Amino acid sequence: MFKIRSLYFTAAMSAVLTIAAVAAAKYKVEKPSIVFHAHGPGGLKIDGKSTTLKVSEDDKSVTFTTYMNTMDTGIGKRNDHMQKRFKAADYPDITLTVPKDKADPKKSGSFPGTLKFHGQSKPVTVSYKVDGKHVDASFTFNIKDHGITDDDVCELGACAKPAVEVEVNFDVAE
Repeated sequence: MFKIRSLYFTAAMSAVLTIAAVAAAKYKVEKPSIVFHAHGPGGLKIDGKSTTLKVSEDDKSVTFTTYMNTMDTGIGKRNDHMQKRFKAADYPDITLTVPKDKADPKKSGSFPGTLKFHGQSKPVTVSYKVDGKHVDASFTFNIKDHGITDDDVCELGACAKPAVEVEVNFDVAE
């Protein structure tokens, strides 16, 4: 069960990064809220959250970074197991990189990005809605696509589902 919870923590971190990509580099993210939802056997639901998000840019892309150790499931022991099983010491950063020309903070829709989680980069699609300066975004990713194995997410034969849902909300300030 602890492996399942660790899986969800990692998913939450990825969510934070992806949703933040909605904002263009000339904007700053304020009041970020990253929430992840994971599911396990027997209807087990694991939710976690973080409020840590850093933004950087270059000429072509915007990168959003969060950290494994900022994800909180509300249960300290679960958080500890998640850090250990997802090797947070080896892979502390979770990043989402998006092309600048795809992230328009004044529109709603979806756009592509690259999520780097557990040291592996994979494409993701982020859906988002903008209401004034507030952004709601979401995406789903498969942890197995990022090198997470059954050994990482199974406990006594019960395994977490590999799909993790991520919701990110923040305000954009110029």
